[in-house]
Amino acid sequence: MVRLNTIAFLGLFIFAMSCDAIYEQPEVVYLIKAGQHQSNVEGSLPSNGLRSLKSESLTFTARFDETAKYDLNGNDQDDVNKLFGYSDCNSQHHENSARFGWAYNLDSEQVDIYAYTYTAGQREVKLLGATDINETNVYKLYMVGSDFVFEFKNAREVVKRGSNCDVGLYYMLFPYFGGNQKAPHDIRIYIQEL
Repeated sequence: MVRLNTIAFLGLFIFAMSCDAIYEQPEVVYLIKAGQHQSNVEGSLPSNGLRSLKSESLTFTARFDETAKYDLNGNDQDDVNKLFGYSDCNSQHHENSARFGWAYNLDSEQVDIYAYTYTAGQREVKLLGATDINETNVYKLYMVGSDFVFEFKNAREVVKRGSNCDVGLYYMLFPYFGGNQKAPHDIRIYIQEL
């Protein structure tokens, strides 16, 4: 009887521990194809659907592999690409939004990370730091009253939101290459929402 209870307990314990994986979000590979701006989840059909943010915060890990390296020969090399974020104030993202941006830095051979916002149509870009190729980091973006707060490594940047943003639908904004230039080759970005 003791052996049967022990086996039943171990079986229940293993089942309970395996349930954690049900709720864990997997790492997703976003692919920006050569000659494109928009990304899609690698291996899936292109999606034009909207996905809304379910809270006032977004926390995720991101990793850039070797495909994030590019040289535009001085032509728009410093343009900031978009990583992940959301719209704000029930408006279009070029009116009100917050997201992390990125650009490959030829001098440091790292990926520079930015706070990238639009408030009432005015763009603001602030350097937060840099990450190495294949380094995984935690990114946090959240709203506190009339501010957006960006956290990356040891950096914390606070940026003002629009003035009439008490309530809103926040639609997600996914990886995007450019500025003006389109991706010079296939680029993969690995993101896991936490």
